[in-house]
Amino acid sequence: MPLYTFGGTPADVLTDSAGNVVPDYPVLVKVAGTGAVVTALFEEDGTTPIATLRSNSTDSSAPGAIRTFKAADVAEIQYEYLDASGQPVRWYQVGREVASGALQTAQQALDAASSKLDLETTDPQEAAGPVTFNGAVTFDQPITAPNLNDQSAVRWFAVTGATGNGIADDRAAIQAQLDAAHTAGGGIVYIPPGRTYGVSTFLVVYDNTTIWAYGATLKAIGTGAGLLRNFLSTETFSGYAGHSHIQVLGGIWDGNASDGSTGTVTAETDVLNFVHCSDTTVKDATVRNVSSAHALEFNSTDGAKAINCRFEGYRDNSGTSARQFSEAIQIDIAKSGSSSIGSFDNTASKNVLVMGCYFGPSSRLGVFGRAVGSHTVSAGVTFDNIQVIGNRIDGTLREGIYGYGWRRAVIADNVITGTGYSGVQVTQPDPATTAITQHTITVRGNTIEGAGTDSGIRVLGYATSKITGVAVTGNVIRSITGNAVHCEHCSAPNISGNQVDTTTSTGIYAHYSDAATITGNVIRAAGSNALNASGSVSVTIAGNTVDGTSSNFGVFIGQGADGSTNATDATITGNVIRSPASSGIRLSTNATGCLVVGNSVRKLTGSASSALSMAASATGCSVLNNDFSGNNWGASTAMSVSTAAPVTGPGGMTALPGSNLVDLDVVPQSALEAALRPSGRYETTSRLRLGTSSTPTSGTLYLVPIWLPKGLIISSITFVSGGTAAGTPVNWWFTLHDSSRKALARTADQLTAAWAANTVKTLAIAQTTAGTASSYTTTYAGLHYLGFMIKATTNPSLISEGSNPDVVAQVSPGFGGTDTGLSTPPTVSGAGFTAGAFGAGSGILAYGYVS
Repeated sequence: MPLYTFGGTPADVLTDSAGNVVPDYPVLVKVAGTGAVVTALFEEDGTTPIATLRSNSTDSSAPGAIRTFKAADVAEIQYEYLDASGQPVRWYQVGREVASGALQTAQQALDAASSKLDLETTDPQEAAGPVTFNGAVTFDQPITAPNLNDQSAVRWFAVTGATGNGIADDRAAIQAQLDAAHTAGGGIVYIPPGRTYGVSTFLVVYDNTTIWAYGATLKAIGTGAGLLRNFLSTETFSGYAGHSHIQVLGGIWDGNASDGSTGTVTAETDVLNFVHCSDTTVKDATVRNVSSAHALEFNSTDGAKAINCRFEGYRDNSGTSARQFSEAIQIDIAKSGSSSIGSFDNTASKNVLVMGCYFGPSSRLGVFGRAVGSHTVSAGVTFDNIQVIGNRIDGTLREGIYGYGWRRAVIADNVITGTGYSGVQVTQPDPATTAITQHTITVRGNTIEGAGTDSGIRVLGYATSKITGVAVTGNVIRSITGNAVHCEHCSAPNISGNQVDTTTSTGIYAHYSDAATITGNVIRAAGSNALNASGSVSVTIAGNTVDGTSSNFGVFIGQGADGSTNATDATITGNVIRSPASSGIRLSTNATGCLVVGNSVRKLTGSASSALSMAASATGCSVLNNDFSGNNWGASTAMSVSTAAPVTGPGGMTALPGSNLVDLDVVPQSALEAALRPSGRYETTSRLRLGTSSTPTSGTLYLVPIWLPKGLIISSITFVSGGTAAGTPVNWWFTLHDSSRKALARTADQLTAAWAANTVKTLAIAQTTAGTASSYTTTYAGLHYLGFMIKATTNPSLISEGSNPDVVAQVSPGFGGTDTGLSTPPTVSGAGFTAGAFGAGSGILAYGYVS
């Protein structure tokens, strides 16, 4: 696509007949000689599009000048604007690249002829003086330029004879020029700026007509009609065969709805209405003060566009609040009761673009029922290829955008605030009465805040009419009364990358939506479940972040609202869940066959009592490699699985926590070791590793490493003798130490009590750092030590993994023998007691545990 450069020269300035510059005024750019309008205009950088080329504003360093710009695929252009009398002023210009190319070619030719191009010859214009014009330049004949075919210029029809005071009826003067354009086969009807034109009833625009209304105001002054439509009440069309190829450019179109004291229009009437047509554009217009109906209706229209418009102010004058739903822009169908004229052949609007528009209140009236939407369809008919992109919706009575019966729709990059109902809703009629096939819905990149009820975004099908191809992605949704995203009866919807902040109900809700993919969303401060897949089969919930719920769960899998449709075979993986009000993950009634793997749940400021909770009927599930630590919960608390018995490790093991990490209480063990660890027991080593016994030195304190969770209440310490009994014991006692060997608790001295061979000895806690006590509560999760000291004629052997020489065992943090020559137990309260350095005896790995 070649680009050619124009404008930006001292000659490119708009002036009036007195030579005064005309700032901030629209200029048409046409293909020279053909009259075709050039629409592909770009700024000087060649990439930024220009919607409407205008002369520089008054605050510019060059007021009235035309800045440098580029046009695609057009080497020679014709500028055109209207002077104060409404007459076109035109001039021709060739792209700089064309002139540069010609100069280069000529230079190359002269070089080949051993000559050169003479650039010093006096310019004839300098010799004769510059060409000047005393008035506006006009042309009685078509503009001609070298190598271009002469063609008729576009016809302009300037409105004259209008009073323009906003009171008198100027309809006849404007309609005369619309009729003249119609008779001529089309043209541009120019409505001079700076005036307010009263219009008593609808103006009628015909084929191939552009209404140029920049700076003008048209105001309805009757009681029961709007301002503009593309048909006579006596006409009938079918399909898209009505008056087409129409543009409305600029202007304020005031529907003048009565508010009881100001305004005259009380009837239900559209301001702008297009029916049975194609290629219709409304651009740069402001439509305001609408009574009970629509600012702009595209009914049975193919190729409708509303671009860079403002829609301001609406009043429901029905007297019964029956028109609270009324859209500013209605996308409608040729159906009796919906279309102003026949035929009522169910022709639906399609290929509609609404872009860059504003929707909100006017200075005297409130917001519309909806900004953009439809509310009527017929069986088997949909509104296809609808795009609503980059608009600002500043409040509505109901939904912001209501895609009723839309198909292949894109709703993207809109900013929507203060809606009465959902910010965006896409839905369909009950298929029992009006069946349609709805699919391919994209809701992307919108910012939605303050929806009053329902949801931020809703896509609702029916059980017998699922909506397929739904993507709700990359939206920012906050302060919603209801759910942030709600997809119901959708087939395999993609709900990903959304940012949700504060809802009164669920963050993301996939209801009766099998194979939903819910990934990469961030949900903060959900009022209920952050992520809810109810009545949905084979849902994937992956890589989401949940930061707080006011009630219920981080992730919920359960039955649908009917209480009978089960949610099964869900995959819940890689999610980070913080501060849930109840369990981080809930597998509710009949949530069978689910896989919960690689998630992280932290209680933090929430009130959760478990990381995972499962109904007894949630059978056949697997819960693997999740991080449920840091919550002061033991395995059975962190994983409240009722009798569902999920698989927690390889080989079908069901022991808790299995491969899951719970409060860093144990390094996750092998499946078999985890399966054999008695519930609630914290051991120095697995019983599977025992196969020998070791005999300690009499009078020496040995410390054996053990990993304990924070908040564990320890009431006793246990060791087990091997094949050799204690012979004539004098003193023996057990201790608990922290990772720096400081004593935290001890038992009473057993003195001469017997300790037979192959005997379990469990001693109660008698003293802690706080003084005499029967239990000690750990204050951190991590490395601790269990100690034993036996002084006897013959020390008993102790069941162990074996022992290591001091050269290995004493390496920090170490284990094994510490103090020697001991008898009575130390005092651990007050100043306390810290065991000596390791290295006073071999590193015995005795089997012990706490309870």
